[in-house]
Amino acid sequence: MKVYSWLIAFASGVGGFLFGYEIGIINQIFTMPNFTTTFGLDYYNSQGQLSSTDDADDIQGWITFIFLIGCAVGAAIVSYPCDMIGRKRTIHEGSLFFIVGSILQTSAHNIGTLYAGRFIGGLGIGQMSAVVPLYISETAETEIRGRLISIYQFMITIGIFIASCANSIILTYVTGEPEWRLAFGLQLIPAAFLVFIIAILPFSPRWLLYKGRTDQARTTLAKLREVPETDSKLQVEFDEINRSVEEDRAIGDAKWSELLEPSVLYRCFLGVTLQFFQQWTGINVILYYGSSLFANMGFPAADSSIAFVLADNAINMLATLPGMWLVERTGRRSLLIWGGFVMAFAHYMVCMFVGISDNVDKPAAWGAIIFVFVFIIAFAATWGPVVWVYQSEIFPLRVRAKGTSVSTVSNWTWNAIISKISPIILKDIDFYTYLIFGSFCVAMGIFAIFAVPETKGKSLEEIDEIFESKVGKAAREPVS
Repeated sequence: MKVYSWLIAFASGVGGFLFGYEIGIINQIFTMPNFTTTFGLDYYNSQGQLSSTDDADDIQGWITFIFLIGCAVGAAIVSYPCDMIGRKRTIHEGSLFFIVGSILQTSAHNIGTLYAGRFIGGLGIGQMSAVVPLYISETAETEIRGRLISIYQFMITIGIFIASCANSIILTYVTGEPEWRLAFGLQLIPAAFLVFIIAILPFSPRWLLYKGRTDQARTTLAKLREVPETDSKLQVEFDEINRSVEEDRAIGDAKWSELLEPSVLYRCFLGVTLQFFQQWTGINVILYYGSSLFANMGFPAADSSIAFVLADNAINMLATLPGMWLVERTGRRSLLIWGGFVMAFAHYMVCMFVGISDNVDKPAAWGAIIFVFVFIIAFAATWGPVVWVYQSEIFPLRVRAKGTSVSTVSNWTWNAIISKISPIILKDIDFYTYLIFGSFCVAMGIFAIFAVPETKGKSLEEIDEIFESKVGKAAREPVS
């Protein structure tokens, strides 16, 4: 096992941890009384009881929405620093944005400052969400590339779980204003760690070659593969990468219009569509508003905001591990197909059980909880990690940053839209929400059957050849 490559993946994957931590805290922060009164979600009525304001759902939606819009903007602009200053320096830049955003959120005394912190923090997360998987893909060996890129998703789930644990402790032992400020402020610890650790990580050898730094690229590749620079296998890999890079450099600097060329356009279509479908699985509705969902099933507030949230996040984290193994064992395409159908089944069962319980029949509500867990397992092992793996490896080097940027913008845009409309949807159509998401899951399984070529076991340069000459044939290969 190449220990150095795994260390690089986990170290850079702290960018994913920050995103996961952000998801994990906001769900429970919305239940903290001092936070809700400070920012206009709740007020104390004449009897001294806490009541929701008329604008509570709208404000809650905006707090989530503005962060995700920041993520979309960060992903949209990431190709410029990614190509100019390199993949690792762009991760560093994103972590600094996140630190500034976290400081503003922690110190906010009005909704405007909170919104500003949410947006700036989102800029950093958006940048890192695009560049971290790309950076890992360009430093990893072909045989384990899928598993290493999956570490990004795994770190997201670790961040969500750690945040929910920290918040549960805060909810239990801290009250008043320090409660939510501490929840926001703890984000600064992993962010500061990422600023430090990224400085000692290597540059992408492919980016170094593209910038003409050949000797440094060879030295870096040898260090990544943990072999001498004279190793024959290393030289074959280096020559293959260099040949591809030289062909790109001979054409000149990449232009956005190149994304419209037939073979690249199809890759953009896949990246954008897969990220669209990933958001319409419904995963982020459960992660952002899980406490409300469980409360609507008739469970006590303590169980809804702490126990079930912790269980959700622990399952999400642990179920990512088999996905990291299966992505190289069964392939990307098979996981996308079966994951879509299993998630659909789980959603339909949740819809049925919630409909039966109608907040009265507790055993039926427990059935809904069980299938929410089934859904999370299916997502975490398939569409969670695989979409990030796939979009990071399908684009040619010269437009890889731009193609990854466009695909990631799709993720954040739909994430933002869904987060904004979810409180309204959950309020107005209740359990039919699961029916909608289940239907999308069926559609994504069918899409994977007919549209997604397999990339397992191929080098990045070989994947380029697949899309240049075999897109149609590859998409029609039977499921393995």
